[in-house]
Amino acid sequence: MNQIIKLYDLAPSPSSRCYFSPTAWKTRMGLLHKNVQFETVPTNFLELRNELTKRSGHPDITIPAIELPDGTFIYDSFRIAEWLEKTYPDAPSLFTGDGKLSRDSQPEQVSLGKNYARLIDLGLGASKSEWAVWYELFFPEQDKQITGEEHRAYFTSDARLGLQGYEKMLALNRQELIRRAKMNVQPLVQVLRERPNQYFQGTHPGQVDYIIFGRYAYCRMLDPELTREIWNDQGEEFNNWIEKLCQAYDSHAQKLFESCFYSTNK
Repeated sequence: MNQIIKLYDLAPSPSSRCYFSPTAWKTRMGLLHKNVQFETVPTNFLELRNELTKRSGHPDITIPAIELPDGTFIYDSFRIAEWLEKTYPDAPSLFTGDGKLSRDSQPEQVSLGKNYARLIDLGLGASKSEWAVWYELFFPEQDKQITGEEHRAYFTSDARLGLQGYEKMLALNRQELIRRAKMNVQPLVQVLRERPNQYFQGTHPGQVDYIIFGRYAYCRMLDPELTREIWNDQGEEFNNWIEKLCQAYDSHAQKLFESCFYSTNK
């Protein structure tokens, strides 16, 4: 039996490696952090609502979702992170930021780190109206990647975006959205200026870093140049943090960014 976990991630097509779900990027980095073998199953919006719902038996399933070798599905990025922490105690903790194995971590420190991660998750990391500026700003680039008549019909539909939602999204003032996005990252920039050469979770990366990096990766997959302006150009400390995570785990993220760039610029 195949023992590799399947990670369901949003992508434009079955052959694409342009994974643009910010929440799935949290799980992707968490799996790498725990040194868990996994394969990615590219899933589009229509497949999420149809095939994946039927396959999992969960009508409310969301991305990210992981499928275990026994066919069990777990979804919701924070729920998956908690499962990883419990299931892989001989790997570094996702929540302590000190590089210690989960089994060696103090429960109080894990709880504190988990609360910190949840706070960031509900603010910056959640796929809700709180992060609307990111979705609105990069929507035109995401729109360009959606192919297939049926898939595009669903992606642009009023049922998904609200009455005339597609037209409203494309008509938004992009310069104002860029201004708001830059304001969004300023508290993050300041934190790293006060803690040079560290991560948001601590001296080592953890769930908080992966939540924030998930937003960056979403932007990077859709528009690298605009992403550099909003993220990388906001200060040396912030750019260094980005580059460290891009190169982490055998440059996993960097390789995917480059693969996506080459595939969309052929």
